[in-house]
Amino acid sequence: MKKPIKKGMSAGKKVAIGGAVAAAAAVGAGAYYLLGPNAKAHQKKTLALIAKIKKEVQSEMKKLKEVSTPLYHKAVDAISETYAKQYTAHEKDIRDLAKKLKSEWKDVKKAVKKTVKS
Repeated sequence: MKKPIKKGMSAGKKVAIGGAVAAAAAVGAGAYYLLGPNAKAHQKKTLALIAKIKKEVQSEMKKLKEVSTPLYHKAVDAISETYAKQYTAHEKDIRDLAKKLKSEWKDVKKAVKKTVKS
């Protein structure tokens, strides 16, 4: 007796294709937002938001008596989460900025030491 041949896709393949389509749509929406008809205005808003986040992280560091890597990362995470929830259109940019800020810890540490000595 022959085994019946399954027609169609498995559930795993359907999920994978659905995820790929959703990811492509998100990238397309982000590209349209930053490169579409109002690109200059959107880019300006995004840069202003990034500057605002950086400034808030700096002010948070100045409030602390002692700055360490875990405290810095915790502050960056808390601030970026807050802004990511508020500005869902810029969520990816905010998460990328948080990674970048965390990688720049050594530079921040030097700057904080200079302001504490002054």
